[in-house]
Amino acid sequence: MPSARERLADLLATGPIARAVSQAPLGLLQRVTRGDGPLEVMAAVEELTDSGRFVALERAWSDDEDPALVIADYEAVISLLSASGLGSVAEVVVGGGLLAVPRGAEAFAELCAQAQDCRVPVLIAPASEVEAEVESALAAVARQRALGREVGIVLAAALRRTERDCATVMGRVRLVKGVAGADPGRLGHAIEVDKSFVRCAKALLARGDAVHPSFATHDGRLIEIVQTLALRYHRDRLDMEFALYLGRGNAIQQRLIDAGEQVRVYVPFGPQWLGRLVGGFADQPAVLGAAMRSLVPGA
Repeated sequence: MPSARERLADLLATGPIARAVSQAPLGLLQRVTRGDGPLEVMAAVEELTDSGRFVALERAWSDDEDPALVIADYEAVISLLSASGLGSVAEVVVGGGLLAVPRGAEAFAELCAQAQDCRVPVLIAPASEVEAEVESALAAVARQRALGREVGIVLAAALRRTERDCATVMGRVRLVKGVAGADPGRLGHAIEVDKSFVRCAKALLARGDAVHPSFATHDGRLIEIVQTLALRYHRDRLDMEFALYLGRGNAIQQRLIDAGEQVRVYVPFGPQWLGRLVGGFADQPAVLGAAMRSLVPGA
């Protein structure tokens, strides 16, 4: 029997909310994604970078999709970013699940090699609820960095191990909240995740040039705490960033930009972009209403 989380995720991806978004005026859809494919999504990159934002692009995909198509889209996006000269303000985010498919590890290494040649940063984002995937991703990042490639990782504060990982991992690190859970590897309550986020932020900010931290949260209180910690640890604003979803927290994004902070906007693309956009809401139903309201033009 599907869990409550699975039922909610299915409702969001296929039910009336999904239909409302997919049938919305073009202007609304354009604020969420500029199209399914690499060529279309480049419009989002250009518009966002013109507004002073940085961009993170992730090719959303599902288990029943051919990984070769996903890899081809990543290759195309990297080439387009290089050709347009936008590789310095954009990055690609690769789901950690790619490492588990046949030839996935080799494909990831090839993408990293291409990205290095094109001067486009790569981050791998393991599923925060799968600790083995985190281990695999950390090992993959270490292998690529040993080859001189700029490859980073996304780590979730909800995992008990993440504070330790933040003290040792090198390079680009994006800290996300992740989801509290009952298994031994995860923190059990949202307040514990928030406290872990702060501890992990301290660990990253204290390490100077060893890491370039990115803090992914729409929580204004946590953003203020991170800014205070950055001052305490004498971190230059150019040596860190805040990451937010496209179409969400627009006022927060602008306030951070006006304050001189670096802001990176996450943009999913591909046929599964809607599922990727709403997937996090299934983990945090309490924020669903506010998140959907934030998609309305002018919000």
